Amino acid sequence: MKRPEPYDIVVSLAGHDRGKLYMVTGVQGERLLLRDGKLRKETNPKSKSPRHVRLVAEGNAPPATDRSIRQTLAQAAEKAAAKEGKLLGER
Repeated sequence: MKRPEPYDIVVSLAGHDRGKLYMVTGVQGERLLLRDGKLRKETNPKSKSPRHVRLVAEGNAPPATDRSIRQTLAQAAEKAAAKEGKLLGER
């Protein structure tokens, strides 16, 4: 399995944030720096082990702002929901 690189979109597999989408914005030693643009912004990225995330989509361009990260993650969530055959908001 490919190790996530900067600007890839990942989903958390462990911890209280399990199931949440993040964008990888950097690597610090063996840990990934993750941002969601809402709670985890540029000034406060989350540090997480690569073992505790799964690659959802490969990134192609660096986002300029936290707002663009939120938009990119929302689009990724919509694609994932469409892939599963569900509409957002359905149970």
